[in-house]
Amino acid sequence: MDIKASIETTWSYLHSIPEPAFQEYKTSAFLAEVLRQAGYDVTEHVGSGTGLTGVLRSGKPGPVVALRSDMDSLVFRREDGTSVCAHACGHDAHMAMVLTAARVLAAEGLPCGNLKILFQPAEEIGKGALTLVDAGVLDDVDYAIGLHVMPKDLARKGQIIAQLRWTACTLIEAVVRGKAAHGSQPHQGVNAIDAGAAIVQAVNALPVDPLLGGSVKTTRFLGGADSLNAICDEVKLGFDLRSTSNTEMLHLRQRVRDIIARTAAVYEATADSHIIGTCPAAEADPSLRGVTEAVIRSVLGEAGLVPSAAITVGEDFNFFKQERPALKTASLGIGCDLEPRLHDPKMHFDLDALPGVVRVLVALVRRILAERP
Repeated sequence: MDIKASIETTWSYLHSIPEPAFQEYKTSAFLAEVLRQAGYDVTEHVGSGTGLTGVLRSGKPGPVVALRSDMDSLVFRREDGTSVCAHACGHDAHMAMVLTAARVLAAEGLPCGNLKILFQPAEEIGKGALTLVDAGVLDDVDYAIGLHVMPKDLARKGQIIAQLRWTACTLIEAVVRGKAAHGSQPHQGVNAIDAGAAIVQAVNALPVDPLLGGSVKTTRFLGGADSLNAICDEVKLGFDLRSTSNTEMLHLRQRVRDIIARTAAVYEATADSHIIGTCPAAEADPSLRGVTEAVIRSVLGEAGLVPSAAITVGEDFNFFKQERPALKTASLGIGCDLEPRLHDPKMHFDLDALPGVVRVLVALVRRILAERP
């Protein structure tokens, strides 16, 4: 099988049909058909309706190893107010690598146990992994392997990070409601902008532990009307919270929501807040690190191995370990000379880096099944 051709053809098609969270209909249908042709037992409409699994059985006793890829694209707003979808986080590359590895492993056969391919929706909003967990997809899985393309400053083409240390992330939305009034009679109203500004200052002053890589920042402030002589009665706020500690993240999100409600009350306004997305930090799991590092060395050489790296991005793959603590996981960071950064509409990378990753995935699955670390 021509791995390079398979990756390029698959990536090109998936890149041309980007679909947002929970709407990956064409993407899922394409992946399902290729898996069926390769000999997998495919289950569609998993969890949210767009999730997908494929199972390859060896017919011999052994563990179940899962390869997981996300499917959804990002949504960008144009200057004219319209929206456009684009794969600017590399999910098209993730699918191309996992699907090609699945085809290679089906053609070669498994030494024992089963291989389960997981194509997951809605990673970008931090909700897709939990739909697979809730659907019972992981109940029979012993090992789960995830991967993500990395910015150039973390890994170069021909390198793979054996252990990615992801950061916990929570996104919070809030609506502050005051009372409209004429600008000449502000005492008859409640200015939601004043309350919103005070909330922003209070949230920004929230102390975070620098040793845990924490940060809290305001990312949205929308309010006011076309009339400059009217007291604003509603403001919409957004906040981004980060920490390397899941315990600290739970503390931070409660503090932020308390600040929002109490500060609004001081200004005689009201405020509602809710969490629109969250991802846990990576839980330490050394069980696969040794075999993962050994496989990367054997395929890419010593220069191809980056043992460990921290990244301030969130990834909902980490829900797998959090919800199923007995699961043994590995999260690989893929070097492919990615520039300028993830989530940039102009993001690009070197496709020639991906065949080596497929060879690593294939070797890693076979090594886990053979050695059962």
